[in-house]
Amino acid sequence: MTFTGDPNSAPVLPTAAEAAVAKISSRALESHLENHPSGESLKLILDEKEGKTIDIPAAALPLLLAILQQTSSGNTVKLTPLTEELDIWQVATILNVDREYVWKLLDDGEIPHKMVRGYRRIGYEDVMKYSQHSYEESMKIMDELVAESEALGLYD
Repeated sequence: MTFTGDPNSAPVLPTAAEAAVAKISSRALESHLENHPSGESLKLILDEKEGKTIDIPAAALPLLLAILQQTSSGNTVKLTPLTEELDIWQVATILNVDREYVWKLLDDGEIPHKMVRGYRRIGYEDVMKYSQHSYEESMKIMDELVAESEALGLYD
């Protein structure tokens, strides 16, 4: 996977050699993350002779692993940064719903937001809280349905 340096350029598919290297790297990084779940950073050696290294923060490691896994499969990856405040379209993408549904959630007060120059801005943390709460509610309802099915003898 060749990086052109231009963040707006189209991603380039990895070569077979790059995919092979990514496969080995992803397995090594995955093993490291399984054996060191404490959230410690990782030191990357850039130039062994000159002793040049960089630290990769723990928060970036799962993303790096996902990039390596996709690259090893021959896929390309393009990152889209998410800021602390999101717009309607970003929230819709995160929640996997359409924009109209997001507007309804905001209008109903399900997710807090603020107006900035006529546009709604939604906090990333608020979206994640809503997503978690929505998931927990879905699981609760699913458990109730399973219990009711078992009580009726419809579920083995």
